[in-house]
Amino acid sequence: MDYSFAMDKTATTCHLCDHALSHHSIQEGHHFFCCPGCRVVFNILSSKKQLEGFQTHPVFVQAVQAGLISNPSLLEEIRRKQIPIPDSELQRCHFEIQEMWCPSCAEVIRLILLQQTGIRNCVVDYTTDLASVEFSLRHLSRNEIFQHIQRLGYQPVSLDEKRKAVSRDLSVRFIVAAFCSANSMMFAYPIYAAYFHDDDGYGSLFAWLSFVASLPVVTFCAWPILKRFWNSLKVGLYGMEALVIIGVFTAFFYSLYELLQGGLKVYFDSMTVVVTFVLLGKIIESKAKFSAKSALTALSRSLPRRGRKIFENGCQEFVPVKEIRRGDLLIAHAGEKIVLDGTVISGEGVCDESFLTGEPLPVAKKEHCIVLAGSILQNGSITYRIDNEEDASILAKIVNVVQNDLWQKTTYTRAVDKIVQWFIPLVILIALTTASACLLFNIGDLETAVLRAIAVLLIACPCAIGIAAPLVEAQTMHRFAELGALIRNRGALAILGSKTVFVFDKTGTITEGKFVLLSGLEQLSHTEQSLLKGIALRSSHLIAQAIAKAIQTDAATLTHVLEHAGMGISAFFQNHRIALGSDLFMKSLGISVPNQTNSSSTLVYFAIDQKCHILSLGDRLRRDAVEAISALKSSKTILLSGDAENSVKAVAEACGFSEWHARCSPLEKRGFIEKLREQGNKVVMIGDGINDAPSLTLAHVGISMVSASDISIHVSDILLTTERLTILPTLCRIATKGRRIIRQNLFWAFFYNVIGIALAIFGMLSPLFAAFAMMTSSLIILLNSRKQ
Repeated sequence: MDYSFAMDKTATTCHLCDHALSHHSIQEGHHFFCCPGCRVVFNILSSKKQLEGFQTHPVFVQAVQAGLISNPSLLEEIRRKQIPIPDSELQRCHFEIQEMWCPSCAEVIRLILLQQTGIRNCVVDYTTDLASVEFSLRHLSRNEIFQHIQRLGYQPVSLDEKRKAVSRDLSVRFIVAAFCSANSMMFAYPIYAAYFHDDDGYGSLFAWLSFVASLPVVTFCAWPILKRFWNSLKVGLYGMEALVIIGVFTAFFYSLYELLQGGLKVYFDSMTVVVTFVLLGKIIESKAKFSAKSALTALSRSLPRRGRKIFENGCQEFVPVKEIRRGDLLIAHAGEKIVLDGTVISGEGVCDESFLTGEPLPVAKKEHCIVLAGSILQNGSITYRIDNEEDASILAKIVNVVQNDLWQKTTYTRAVDKIVQWFIPLVILIALTTASACLLFNIGDLETAVLRAIAVLLIACPCAIGIAAPLVEAQTMHRFAELGALIRNRGALAILGSKTVFVFDKTGTITEGKFVLLSGLEQLSHTEQSLLKGIALRSSHLIAQAIAKAIQTDAATLTHVLEHAGMGISAFFQNHRIALGSDLFMKSLGISVPNQTNSSSTLVYFAIDQKCHILSLGDRLRRDAVEAISALKSSKTILLSGDAENSVKAVAEACGFSEWHARCSPLEKRGFIEKLREQGNKVVMIGDGINDAPSLTLAHVGISMVSASDISIHVSDILLTTERLTILPTLCRIATKGRRIIRQNLFWAFFYNVIGIALAIFGMLSPLFAAFAMMTSSLIILLNSRKQ
């Protein structure tokens, strides 16, 4: 939206409220406003065609009551009147707002809410219909916020409600349009035949039938397109909807006039097909919006809701997270989530923190150790003191970062929209000039002038232009799916394959993400392997499970099994003591361990009495990881991981990465991606865990693996349904070829239009043949798109 803050010498009062204009007045198109409130209210009422008697409209009335009208210092007043609210009192709610038809709707909702006492911050995103409000329950409730929005004529909807990707209303409009356009085309065949041969009366009958079939399309089905057209006019942005509305309604009214005059030169079939295609595009757009909403819902639900609090009298009770304060004591048992960041004050256990660090190996926790919100206590029981409240926890920071990046991420822009900005006014000007020239120079009568103008508009109708990119994108997405990649954001196709930097997570992406026994089993006898499997099966630890899975022999039956949380496990077989655990555990049992050089793998020790063996465990590279990185050598490849330095270095050197970085937290990963973007790089991030979610959302293209967490899948642009990394170079080549074909299609569509417009201007192309030419152009585009 382009605003000018310069006064026009001919304008003296506001276009909405007649308030005198000042040097801070806002110009938008030919309209001038005294303040931002008047501008957004005017745009809303204009888009709804409700300017007549606007003084009684609910939006205007609420705006007046809230002080939005005739208030040049509105924003300064809002900031000045806001009362200070302690961070501890702030609540955040996320919801969807329905019935928003233009960016001004989002702006007026935001301004109204910011005026309410107790609201500190408010974001309303028109592109996803999502809103986020920070408020204090001491001053107002969530329901009161919803009531303020409802009084403006909009409908707030909780994200917890079950929603469909495509609304029932849009689906019905598309089905009706498809049915009517199919019938209208069927009725058109006898009409075209009657034009070239003697009319036996059936041509007129089918022309009227075609008219009847088109009525639902131009009234009911085309209504959302007409709304978007008016919205685009109000904000000064001309999209494909402008060409659609101009072409469709010009053809409809001329065809109706021709029909009433007894003629057969009607084009009801062509215009219904155009409307059907546009509605199909709207359905695709709605699904893209729904993807962002699903991501926000999944992220919000990833935060723990309640925890088991220990009160001063010693009793334990589950309480909501909002009621937990810094310094409170909580207890967690095996299988439960850590609710908030804290410090262990008693007990021992093992936590799975892989969702944050990417490290698959569970971390032992004992007194004075830090525990992170969202991690899972695999075994043991611990009591921990809260260090950070909900909004300050690491997990909450990750969720907030991802939410903000989802809203700020570049929205998909159709390639043709940039050209349409100047093409639409030019076509309208040419059509008007053609009609005027015919009348001015006495070239035929009024009908001739109108026919030539309509021929110009019809040949410029955006059927071929509108399908030039979507057809290629559909073919590209189909090719991606065949290879094992699902496109969740079509905007990724415009970037993938260009000059890019590829950033990979390690665990679960370059490696399999599974702990396996790498070596040490070969030095054990059959009996020793049986004893090792017997003791490993008695533990639920990830390492013990990996060892037990690798041994094919039967397990020995052991007695006096005792597990030491975070250390190891011991048992007896007959009179022999069996032990499995860390080097410290072995030393505590008085067992000496063999010396071992530095290793990137995890070392575990197995002892029978005083005889000790070394077992090496770790994560394996994916089979095609080296080949995939080698195929991307024309681009810079970076390994970014939260794992230990030794393991990251070993993987990076084995695969041939350009550079690598270890021990990176989720927010540090995001910071690294941000630096790459600031340097002008196009960044493609490939990851699989919640720890990768902030990086996936900030990257130009986020790619998640088939084994990814739900949150990573929701925030990604591309989902790999195969574990083959070697498809990445192929995807880049396909995307590059797709962009080349789109450019060819757009060139042909506009070149064809330029020639057709020239012929129409000089009367060498009648409206009927203009419709045929439009269909021919579309057919050529269709055939060229199949080359993808």
